[in-house]
Amino acid sequence: MMKTSGTAVVIAGAMAAQALFAPVAAAQSFNMKIAHLLPPGDPRDLGAHAVADFVMADERCDISAQVFPSGQLGSFTEINEGVQFGSIEMSVQPAAYMAPIEMKSAIIDFPFFWPTDIDELLALHKGPAAQMLAETFEPHGIKMLDIWHTGFMQWTSNEPLTTPEAFQSKIARVMPSSLMTERQRLFGLNPVTMPFSETYSALQTGALAAQENPIPTSYNMRFHEVQEYMTMTFHGTLDQFVSVNMVWWNGLTDGCRDAIIEGVAIGNAVTLESTMEQEESARAEMEASGMTFVELTDEERAAMRDIVFPGIRDWWLAQTGDEGQALLDAFMAEMN
Repeated sequence: MMKTSGTAVVIAGAMAAQALFAPVAAAQSFNMKIAHLLPPGDPRDLGAHAVADFVMADERCDISAQVFPSGQLGSFTEINEGVQFGSIEMSVQPAAYMAPIEMKSAIIDFPFFWPTDIDELLALHKGPAAQMLAETFEPHGIKMLDIWHTGFMQWTSNEPLTTPEAFQSKIARVMPSSLMTERQRLFGLNPVTMPFSETYSALQTGALAAQENPIPTSYNMRFHEVQEYMTMTFHGTLDQFVSVNMVWWNGLTDGCRDAIIEGVAIGNAVTLESTMEQEESARAEMEASGMTFVELTDEERAAMRDIVFPGIRDWWLAQTGDEGQALLDAFMAEMN
């Protein structure tokens, strides 16, 4: 979304003020707080700790790094503002939570768009279109360093969701994202935003009929205790942006930036491995507890895509204009 001119002035002023001290900071040791919203042991938490451990052990950078999980440094909005203004150096946030800063980044949440082959998806994360996407954050005082994969979205409910008709009028929990809200409406759902911590009880009482998340997230939230089915739609990803405050980044030594980039790459690998391991082990435990996993046919998935993808594409392009079209074209060129 576009920021107001007043906010832009504040960001510019904050960046200018911090820049005055950058030459001094470059000669000193650095602090790096890494914030995210998930509990300890979640794949992105393990990845964040891998980053912290690597950079603190690296002799190229005199840095003190600490991970703050479970929203200890605030809500997603407060974390984003902290990274923009410099009170938080690094965050690991889902694309849905970054879209209020830069709507073009919501392309990561496009439904039935991204390859379900993990190697193809990871190649896109490292390609030129992803670099175009990263650059859209720079006017907002943020440098995006990487994209971490934390699983494909699946639906849980008390009945299989294999046809567009099965979704009609069901109430579902949605992340606080305008694109994901529109995505659920196109499915035929009635989306409701609520704190994630309240989702279990809402599913248990029937106030909610469905929710969407990767297998590890649904397992860690114990949704299999109050939902009977998981329908394997693979309709989206829950991928994370690893971002830092730009002025802080520019004030680091070259060696420190190199160490952090390498540490983030290691964190990416740790997060991916943990996600894959948890998907396998969590599915086995959920099935053992009585949850039924429903696989879609190619025709069933295509029927959903034909309804949901064109609507989201057009909705997003109406807000992002020519720059959005250029970004979409760049990703599609890499997929062909």
